[in-house]
Amino acid sequence: MHIKLSSLLWRGLILRCPICGKGWIFRLPFKMYEQCPRCEFPYDRGEEGYFTSSMAINMVLSELIVAALAIPIAANQSIPLSLLWYIGIPLAILLPFIFFHHSRSFWMAMDHFFHPVSREHLEQKTRIFQLDAEEARADSMEP
Repeated sequence: MHIKLSSLLWRGLILRCPICGKGWIFRLPFKMYEQCPRCEFPYDRGEEGYFTSSMAINMVLSELIVAALAIPIAANQSIPLSLLWYIGIPLAILLPFIFFHHSRSFWMAMDHFFHPVSREHLEQKTRIFQLDAEEARADSMEP
């Protein structure tokens, strides 16, 4: 099931499921749905450290922005160096939180571009996820 790169990037930008493009990825500011609310595709591929690359994307993007702002300020002798501290440090702390959603969303989009999900794999993963959810519900209902 190959999806065009432009479609995947758009879905990543608007924080939607990389498979169907309709379901939301996040339910709360820092809480992801486990699966797409629409097509029921599990967002995590079940690999340990699956979202580690999204953290790398997040940090690189954040630090590039901080550097792009800090270098001109540091190079300009007429601007006090304290301004660099007052702008750079808060940006370096806040930008990773601001880009959290999009870095995860873009990572999933790029992962699906380079490792497309076959229809059989999609159906199998959805069935396994549904069985796990049913078992969890049954366990929570036991006295």
